Amino acid sequence: MKRTPSICTSDEIDDARKEKKSKTGENSSDKNSSSVLQCIIGKQNTIDSFFRDQFQTCPSMYHVERSIAASISPVLESVYSMGWDGVSRILHKSQSYFNSGEDLESTYLPILFLDQEPVSLDAIKSTYGNSPFAAFLDGCSIVHNHADLMSPSLAALCLDLQKSLPHAYVNTYLTPPNAAAVNAHADDRDVFVIQILGEKRWKVYGEVPIPYPSANEQVGKNNLPVPTNILNKKPLYEVVLKQGDVIYMPRGFVHEACTSSEPSFHATVALATHDWSVSKTIADMVTKQLQLSSKFRMAVHPEFGMRDLDCVGADFKEKTNRLLGEAMDQISSKISLEGISSHLCLKYKTHNEFVQNKRQKLLDDDADFNISTNILSNVVVGPEAAQQITMKSNVRAGTPIEKENVPPPVATHGRGLIVREDTRDALIGILGILKTNKHKSFKVCALCQEIFDSDCVDMVCDLTILSFVKCCVELGAMALVID
Repeated sequence: MKRTPSICTSDEIDDARKEKKSKTGENSSDKNSSSVLQCIIGKQNTIDSFFRDQFQTCPSMYHVERSIAASISPVLESVYSMGWDGVSRILHKSQSYFNSGEDLESTYLPILFLDQEPVSLDAIKSTYGNSPFAAFLDGCSIVHNHADLMSPSLAALCLDLQKSLPHAYVNTYLTPPNAAAVNAHADDRDVFVIQILGEKRWKVYGEVPIPYPSANEQVGKNNLPVPTNILNKKPLYEVVLKQGDVIYMPRGFVHEACTSSEPSFHATVALATHDWSVSKTIADMVTKQLQLSSKFRMAVHPEFGMRDLDCVGADFKEKTNRLLGEAMDQISSKISLEGISSHLCLKYKTHNEFVQNKRQKLLDDDADFNISTNILSNVVVGPEAAQQITMKSNVRAGTPIEKENVPPPVATHGRGLIVREDTRDALIGILGILKTNKHKSFKVCALCQEIFDSDCVDMVCDLTILSFVKCCVELGAMALVID
C-alpha cells in the first residue's frame, strides 16, 4: 500500500525551528533523559523543544528509523522486536488470569471487542474457552490496559520514558484484519501511539470539542457523543501507520482507527495529563491543607442550599463567612510554586513506586526466562504444550489417543473453534494437510505456504496461523514436535 505523504519523518524538520534551537543552545542528548522519547522525536529535535512546541498543543507524527546506521534506542528496539511470539506471551498471561477465576476485575484482564461491542466475561468463557487466541480467530480485538505490567519490553519502555515524563503506562491494542476495536472518541490523557506490528489506518481530527477534557468529558465514551460536525470535516491526519511510525496526540483530539488486510498490534503510551492539570493539582492541595484542621472538616450548615441565602440565619452566615476567610488565609499561605512542586514530586514518587516493583520483577523474571528450559518433554498436546508453541515450532497432526487425553474444553458451546469466515477454508486446509501427512511435521511459520493456492490465503496472517495452531494443540488436533 502506498504510504501517505502526510507522515512527517524525523528528517523533515522546519528550517526556522532548527535555527531557533541553535540560538537557544538546546542540547539534543542527555544521558539523564529518555532515550526513547529522543529517538521518537528525532535527533534534529530536542526534548526541550518537544515540551515547548508540541506538548499539549497539537498532534505530531514521527517515524523511527530502524536501519543499521540509525542510533535507535535499545529499549525501543526491544519493543519493535517483540514479534507475534512476544504478543502471544501477553495473551497466554491473560488466559491464565481468565482461567484462575480470581480477581476478575483486575487490570490484568483484557477487554475484548467484537464488531466494536465489548464481549462479556461469561461469553469469553462459554464461546472462546477463556482463550484470547480463539477470540482473535473469531475476529475479536483485544485491549490490554496496563500492559507494561505484563510485558518486560513495555515495562522497560515506561521506565525509560519516566526519565523525562512524570509517569507513563501502556495500553496495547491487538486488532484482526478488517476490524476496529472502538468508535471515534477523544481521551482524557496525552498519548504516543507506537505501531509495533502490522498496520492500521488512523484518522485524527483537527477540531477539539472539549479542550483538555477530564474523565467524564471524553466524547465518544460514556454516552457522550462526538459532535457530528467534527466527523464531517476533513481529518487533520488520515494515515496508515506501519512499524516505526508514531503519533503524539494531546488529550481531547478525536481519533479513530481500523485495519485493512493486515492485523495490527500497537502500544498506546498514556500520559495521565488530566491528573496533572493545574485545576486538579490546586484542588488536591487545597483539600489536603483544609483537611488538616478539624474546623474545616465540619459540614456546612443545612440551611445553606436548602433555603434562599436571604433566609439563612445571621449567626450561621457570620460563622460560615468567618471560616471562609480563615480558609482563604490558610490556602494563600500554602499554595505556591514551591508547594506545587513538592506536592507533585510526592505524587509522582508515590505513583511510580507503586508500579516500580511490579515492573522490576517482570524484568528480572524475563532475564531468567529461557523457553527451552520450560518445555515439558512428555507434554505435546493440551494447554501446557500450547504455551510452548512459537512461530519456529514444529507441529504434526494429533493422534486419537493424544486427543482423548487433553483436558475437556472450557468453552461450552460444543462447536469447536469459531473462526472468521474469510479464513475458515484456509485454516481447514491446514488441518487437512496435517491429517493427510500424519507422520510429517511442519514449521508453524511455513504453514501458510502449504495453502498458497487457497482463495483466502491473503487474509491468513502470521498471528492467525499461530493462534490456530495454539488452539489446535490445546484441543489435541495438533501436537508439538519436540526436537
